[in-house]
Amino acid sequence: MAREHKTYVFIYLPGGTAAVPAGLFTHYPDDGIGRFAYGNRYLERPNALPVDPVSLPLGGTPRDVATNGGLYGAFRDSSPDYWGRLVFAAEARMPPEAMNEVDYLLRANASRIGCLDFRASLDQGEPVSGPPGFQSLAGLLDAASDLAAGKQVRHDLLRLLEQGSSVGGARPKCTVELDETLWIAKFPAKDDTVNFPMVEYATMTLARICGISVPAVRIVTVGGRDVLLVKRFDRQKARSGYQRFGFLSALSLMEWDERDRAQWSYPVLADRMRATILAQRAQTVELFRRMLFNVLCRNTDDHPRNHGFLWGKRATALSPAYDIVPTLARSGVTTEFALSMSLGDQGREASLANALSMHARFGLTRSAAELLIDDMRKCVGQWERHFTACGVSEANREALRASFAIS
Repeated sequence: MAREHKTYVFIYLPGGTAAVPAGLFTHYPDDGIGRFAYGNRYLERPNALPVDPVSLPLGGTPRDVATNGGLYGAFRDSSPDYWGRLVFAAEARMPPEAMNEVDYLLRANASRIGCLDFRASLDQGEPVSGPPGFQSLAGLLDAASDLAAGKQVRHDLLRLLEQGSSVGGARPKCTVELDETLWIAKFPAKDDTVNFPMVEYATMTLARICGISVPAVRIVTVGGRDVLLVKRFDRQKARSGYQRFGFLSALSLMEWDERDRAQWSYPVLADRMRATILAQRAQTVELFRRMLFNVLCRNTDDHPRNHGFLWGKRATALSPAYDIVPTLARSGVTTEFALSMSLGDQGREASLANALSMHARFGLTRSAAELLIDDMRKCVGQWERHFTACGVSEANREALRASFAIS
């Protein structure tokens, strides 16, 4: 018989700070198949929400999933990212590849992104909500550096590093609490050739100036090292704890697999937004603006897990933009590059002409799209002045110059 792992899926409903059981997830690791069924008592709730608004609607017929190792999109988004898997595996004293998907889902983590939780039994209590305070950052920085270098890290520090480990990709980070707010603290990495926390801070604030919605960001210096703080947009402080908002990546909205890169496309994503849950034209125009910004600042890490949506009681909408960082380029070699997602008629070619070629798919006339491109080019063209004001060093600005060559 095929192996199966059963996991109870819990959800934090709007206004609440304690999760309720929603259904049972059965995972077949040998086949890479997942199966979910809602509980009858959950479906009787007047405030019930789907655990995945795309793949698992409340009134729909349950169906198996074979994408992303047998995880529904919202489940995969709740699971640890590359850095999180490294941390969890270190605590379990196992290689990351030796742990299966359910192992990662079941790791108790009150700071995972979104509004879902995964438990081995119905009577398992709430995960301890204990994100480290800002004052713990110095120790966590050292622990993250040791872990990345393959050194042993104390158990208590590993548990703190696990917080918020499903947000933000491969770079070392964790969730911290500051001023009764949760922040993702993004650390420098051992192989960095530029000050990436400072560069990301400057790029994110430049994106805001260019009309893109981004979360609040801060730069703090800890032990002589810069750390970027990004406000969690899926959490809100309440009297009894933190309320959680549902999160769905573009990968999950589209029901794409992480291996199916040929399908990743901005225009196709805009089509889905317009045809299903995001009818407002402003949302697809915002996606177009973000696509342009990624071209102009050479952000080639724009894969569909780095575009997100918030969902819940209200209509689903684009989350604030995140993980926008220029990819370093060598000056004088070539100005041609590709994004992770297709832009237009020329596929992934990162050019403004290619971005313009499918303007209508984003709800824009050609003239409106051209005006927007002109505005974005002028705005991003001020990057060096802005980066200087943000504190990016002259050496780092010089290293980034080729990344902004298209502007």
